Amino acid sequence: MLRTIAPMQRLLRRWFSQAGASGSPPTAAGRPGGAGKPSPASPLENGEELRALEQRLWRLLMQPAVASTGRVHLLDLGMMRDRLGSGWLALRPRVLVAADAIIDRCLARNDIRFKTASDDFILVFATLDRHAADLVCARIAQELLQLFLGDDRAADLRISTAVGVADGQIQFEHALAKVLLAEARPRPDSAAVRSADGSPVMSGPNIHADDGDGKVRPVLRQLQLSPEDAGQFSIRYRPVWDIGKLVISTYMGTPVRIFPDGSFLEGTAALNSLTDPMELLRLDADALVESVEILNGLFRNRSRLMMSVPVCFETLAARRTRLPFLEICQSIPDYLRRFLIFELLRFPPGVPTGRLNELLHEVRPYCRWTFMRIEFKSQSLSGLSGNGLSGITMAMPADRSAEARLMEEMNGIVTAAERAGLMICVAGLSTTSMVVAARASGVRLVAGNRIGPLQDRPRSMIRFDWPDLYRDGEDG
Repeated sequence: MLRTIAPMQRLLRRWFSQAGASGSPPTAAGRPGGAGKPSPASPLENGEELRALEQRLWRLLMQPAVASTGRVHLLDLGMMRDRLGSGWLALRPRVLVAADAIIDRCLARNDIRFKTASDDFILVFATLDRHAADLVCARIAQELLQLFLGDDRAADLRISTAVGVADGQIQFEHALAKVLLAEARPRPDSAAVRSADGSPVMSGPNIHADDGDGKVRPVLRQLQLSPEDAGQFSIRYRPVWDIGKLVISTYMGTPVRIFPDGSFLEGTAALNSLTDPMELLRLDADALVESVEILNGLFRNRSRLMMSVPVCFETLAARRTRLPFLEICQSIPDYLRRFLIFELLRFPPGVPTGRLNELLHEVRPYCRWTFMRIEFKSQSLSGLSGNGLSGITMAMPADRSAEARLMEEMNGIVTAAERAGLMICVAGLSTTSMVVAARASGVRLVAGNRIGPLQDRPRSMIRFDWPDLYRDGEDG
């Protein structure tokens, strides 16, 4: 749909006057390194700066080469504000901080961004064509919506793209972010460069304009490795020591990415290369099915064990991945559910309490406890209390030279967890001294190489006392 709106000069004046009346002037910023551009942290504080910015944007928008190529975009948060309703005022600071961070990450050095008084964003791209700029805006919108609204299909953000200037007016085309992303389907081999024997040597766009100089970059050969070279994903199990009961009765299911040389990454670090929610769902589903089958085998042999099962935020946040996962959960026999712990991975900081409570409500019927893995640092945990979360898990950084500092930080984290009414499990412990320090801090559940290495399958429940800890070998 093509629509003509008021002249941009009057529109900018209205934004500026609204900002002045509200006492919170808009900000305009370039990326670091842009000459003569104020930083995102520098608000426009007087009328002279506002007028200078207005004139600069107006001159930019009046250049046919800019407007006609679709480099000027308006990211409209109105639909998000409507969906959040009365919750917008409480969430507004976090939404804007998140939007600033996401936009800053997506813009190039010479691009410009500008927040209006109505909390929308103008983005001006220095070199991208319209299609590429549309997709950048759509991905910003998608990440923002996923962070604060999850898989709410009634919510979307509108992307308005300047497509021309007529009679002193800027003409805009409007589209929804989800429509832009749905239309951005890859075309296999459509832009592929083929070798003499006809086999493709690279795919996707391979020639694009350099920053502002009009030159094109050469077509380069692309690195091609087999999927095995990127690492194989699987689930391994770590024994968890219950210091209070002096028993290893829990095994922590952990995603592992194993490389051809035998080295590996585990936990959230292993998942950093995965961005496709369906791939994450597949890994979560495999972990759940394998863990329940192990529990069932133990149960038939009159043995008992607690199993921690990882589940990613992406799996629970979107309806298309959440429903298949919950279907597996519903098939778990009642008598096994009391031996399951769900450990939530990759939950972004600042998830609204209501959203977290909603997702926890989905999985609580199928497990005994729910834990969330968070970063090892001193922080307030009050936002995680009162919503059904049982505890938190955090991995101790592998830095033996900083043990004294880490012990002090652990004391603060344990205190915060106790205030929030949360259990705490500290993983990554590789020395006896850190295990002792964890016990002194009040930690009940610990894991790491000092307790036991990763295993292909859990063992039966065993008693594990302090003499066993010292007897099991030197510190790793």
